[in-house]
Amino acid sequence: MSKRVCIIQPVMKQYRLPFFTALYALLAREGIDLQVVYGTPWQEESRRNDHATLPPPLGLLVKTRLLGGKLLWMPVLKPLLAADLVVVEHANKHLLNYLLAALSRVGLKRVAYWGHGHDRQAAPASLGERLKRHSLHWADWWFAYTADAARYITQQGFDSARITVVQNAIDTDALRAQLAAVTDADRTRLRAGLGWPDESRIAIYCGSLYENKRLDWLMEAAERLHARHPGFRLLIVGGGPMGQQVEDFARPRDWVHWAGPKFGREKAELLSLAEMWLNPGLVGLGILDAFCARLPLLTTDLPQHGPEIEYLEPGKNGLIAEPKAMAFADAIESLLGDPVGLAAMRAEAESSSHRYSIGAMAENFSGGVKQCLRLC
Repeated sequence: MSKRVCIIQPVMKQYRLPFFTALYALLAREGIDLQVVYGTPWQEESRRNDHATLPPPLGLLVKTRLLGGKLLWMPVLKPLLAADLVVVEHANKHLLNYLLAALSRVGLKRVAYWGHGHDRQAAPASLGERLKRHSLHWADWWFAYTADAARYITQQGFDSARITVVQNAIDTDALRAQLAAVTDADRTRLRAGLGWPDESRIAIYCGSLYENKRLDWLMEAAERLHARHPGFRLLIVGGGPMGQQVEDFARPRDWVHWAGPKFGREKAELLSLAEMWLNPGLVGLGILDAFCARLPLLTTDLPQHGPEIEYLEPGKNGLIAEPKAMAFADAIESLLGDPVGLAAMRAEAESSSHRYSIGAMAENFSGGVKQCLRLC
């Protein structure tokens, strides 16, 4: 009789589709059935406009309920009971996790957590972080995003033999192919459409538009740079709660363009115009998009970064400035004035993109699933 695995996600993101498809195929070869249950976006989440549908039988969409503006409930009892292993995001807001913890404690269900182990954006002494340190022991297995996340979980006393390092990634192969298909004629057409000369020095921000991205610093730094370098241009791609502020900033400035959310070929075309990727705030998986597009990533030294900040090697494939707009502007200017250094960073960024892939991530996750089913 085949084993069944259920992965529960609060919503389905565009960038996760290739991973779940690859994982499904790998597990099927081992006689393991995978189902991914995911919820409908709530109001604030839906504004990010980066969601997708995962077709059945692999995907199952359920109605998410947001209680009190903070707690999530998903009606997943049937797939949960049918599964030999349930994988959930390690997050205090998921009410389902507390039920699963109880079932795991009495030996009725194998439960694995998937995540960072802690919230880099929260104070370690906060009630939420104290709960997370306690609750990370409520699972039978851990799928840690990165090696650093695994080290943290081990430091809290969780058995390292029950941790799989996933090496969180996105579908860089697809993006790489889309980028390779962009021609010089395409770039000329795009710049003409923007009204920007061929010699423009274009930097790009690509990601969700919310406060933790420190878009205020991005806009202030851009103003400083354009005053010093009239050829500087800023391209902003993405959607989210700060969309109106971004639109208000871009509208009166012909050297700034907000494209809104873009995916696939359209996103690749815009990335191909840029020389560097700017993100003064929280850095997550977008770093792999940057590297795949041969763009060094420039950010600031904040404690809130996602674990993927491990992939950035300052001075090689990007820069980390002091956490303020002026220092961020200076870091950008240092590359604008150093074409040789910028070219070297772009080459190193592309090299870095090959170290992480959906295929490797799916292999890592599949190996962890098999170990867990065998040992737990």
